[in-house]
Parts: sequence; C-alpha cells; structure tokens
Amino acid sequence: MYWIAFTLGFFGSLHCIGMCGPLALAVQTSKKVHGSAAFFSSLQYNTGRTIGYVSLGLLFGILGSAASFGGVQRGVSILLGVVMVLFFLFSINPDHLISKVPAISRFYTSISQKLFGLLRKSEKVPSLYLGTINGFLPCGLVYIAIAGAISLSNIWGSIGFMLFFGLGTFPAMIGVTLGHQAVSQKLRMSLKRLYPIITLVMGAYLIYRGLMSKLPLELDFFEALRNPVMCH
Repeated sequence: MYWIAFTLGFFGSLHCIGMCGPLALAVQTSKKVHGSAAFFSSLQYNTGRTIGYVSLGLLFGILGSAASFGGVQRGVSILLGVVMVLFFLFSINPDHLISKVPAISRFYTSISQKLFGLLRKSEKVPSLYLGTINGFLPCGLVYIAIAGAISLSNIWGSIGFMLFFGLGTFPAMIGVTLGHQAVSQKLRMSLKRLYPIITLVMGAYLIYRGLMSKLPLELDFFEALRNPVMCH
C-alpha cells in the first residue's frame, strides 16, 4: 500500500507544482539563501509539509480504525472509491468542490491568513514551521491521499500512508523551489490533465480493496500454498 502512496505523491506533485509551487517559491525567495543553504531550507519546508500530512494521517487513521471496529471499513472504502470514479466521469475538480464547502472555506481562509502573515516575516520563521502550516491547506490531492489512509484498518497504516505520500512529493517540490522560476500558465494547464487520471486510479483501487477485503482464505493462492487442504 505504501508504494501506492508514494506513487500518488510523486505524480500528484506535478499538480502541486502548479498549486503550491508559487507559495513554496515565495518562502524560498524571502529566505534570501543560496547554494546548500537553499537546499536545506527547501528540505526543511517540505519536511514540514510532510509533518502536516502525517498529522492528518493520525487524525483520519483514528476515524478509519473506528470504522473498522464498527465493521463498516469495507463499505467506507467502496464508497470513497465510487465518489472518486464519479469525479472522473463527470469531470469534477475536487479542489473546486471542496472550496464550496463553507466549513472548509473558512478553514482555508484561516490557514491562509496565518501562513501569509508569517510570510511577511518569514526570514525569521523556520522553514519547517512554514511547511507544516502549508501541509494543512485544503487540497484535493491531499484529500485523495486521506481517502487512501482512511481505507486502511489501523492508525499506524494511515500515518505511514500519509508519510510516503509526502515523501513522494519531495523531488518535484524541492526541484521547483531550487529552480527559482515560477511555473508557466501553459505548464500548469498541462499538469492539471493528470489530476482526473490520478482520481480515477485511486478510486478504482479503493473499490478493489473494499470488494476483495472479505474474500475467504481459500481463494488466496499464497494462503492456500501455505495451508493446503488435507483430505482424510
């Protein structure tokens, strides 16, 4: 499951370049650092983002564990998967959808004001702290990762999923901040085309996971090899 999280983060980070890249670049520029100092500043910032994702993994891992305890884990996985497939079929952009939810909109405004307030004095604010706040900004891609985390049946699994998701975003996000150039509008539009595909693949996987989670052991080939049926 973790390789799925890493792959989601890696390819999804191409979307992050267009959405979060300018913000990360603004932080890097305000620090006025160069060379190895710029690299370590960017590394701290993206580590902070991942800490934010891991914190979300902990929160939603608790919810996922509660769902598992209540016996509805399978249904939750299928439901989340169906929602994502519908997003793909009807060309629904999760970012636009979540921005229309009043509670999320207010939360986004609050976090944004906090972050941009810190940016004005970011030269004195640790990059790790700025990145952690960035990790809590509402984002459709992050919510797709959260759906994968919820589908797991334990807290540690959810934390690990969000950790590897965050690590997958490192190459692209560090690359864009060290490149010292904003992403062009044309490239942003090209990257957005990957978003529906990511949504579809993750949705299909969640449906598969939900449907296959209750298969009897006899239908598991490797389990059958380890525990062959004996005739008497």
